[in-house]
Amino acid sequence: MTSRRALITGGAALLAAHLAGCTESAAKPGGASIDTASASPSSASAGSGATTSASEPLRFVVGSDGHFGEAKAPGNVYPKFVEAVNRLHEADPLDFVVVNGDIAQGGIEPQHTVRKTLDELAVPYYVVPGNHDGLSPEQWQDVWGSQQEQVIDFGDRSIVLANTSNAVGDYLCADVAWLAEALASAEDQRDVLVFMHITCKDWTTYGVDCPDVRKLLSRVSNLRAVFNGHDHDEDGRKTSAGVDYFFDGHLGGHWGTDYTGFRVGTLDGNQLATRMVQLDGVLRPEIRISW
Repeated sequence: MTSRRALITGGAALLAAHLAGCTESAAKPGGASIDTASASPSSASAGSGATTSASEPLRFVVGSDGHFGEAKAPGNVYPKFVEAVNRLHEADPLDFVVVNGDIAQGGIEPQHTVRKTLDELAVPYYVVPGNHDGLSPEQWQDVWGSQQEQVIDFGDRSIVLANTSNAVGDYLCADVAWLAEALASAEDQRDVLVFMHITCKDWTTYGVDCPDVRKLLSRVSNLRAVFNGHDHDEDGRKTSAGVDYFFDGHLGGHWGTDYTGFRVGTLDGNQLATRMVQLDGVLRPEIRISW
């Protein structure tokens, strides 16, 4: 059973036919699509539980930068996101979704609006603050019912959600003390995935140089990948000190990659398979890493 742990300092996979035999080099950009027709999901609110075991793949979605409420943005992308994710879940069950920052802007009400839509996901979901969300820790708790930093367990796997901003939108490094404790609490887990909105290296336009964070992450033997949003024009993988960092483009907003979409991942055995899925259903090339 999934568990959520608040630290003391805490301050789906795609259709099997599309995944079989694909590799990063063999995949064809724009070469396949999924049906994102309307599903009839059951409601799953933020922080709901899921069950998985070590012998089962852990399947997940991460999407970021929906920017609901931004004047220049095309509008509310979350109904389409929920529809697409629920369709994937119906085809091959997912274990969780992470919405990795810049969820909405303009205060508390847009956040409540997005939560009502995300509550229609048929899979548990978790949220990470971004620099445009603009909520205090207390407001975040009120809207989302969770702390801004979390560790969630899925059997012998864990996900760590780290905060990289504040209510005024500063670009920050993750709190090293909190992150160290979070990772230490999961040191006996088989696999760990980290999610944070802003990347901890200034290798992108809007990244932040956080050498202490990178050093800490590089020493975690069960860390499999770090997932970042924030840089809308980044949808690939970068590697630093043996750690793989994945970027998930953007769900909304007015700039970035020439498509909007989200990332799907499958953690299975000693391998992580992941790719971007466009909101119009087109599948992007797959990347696989192993250890």
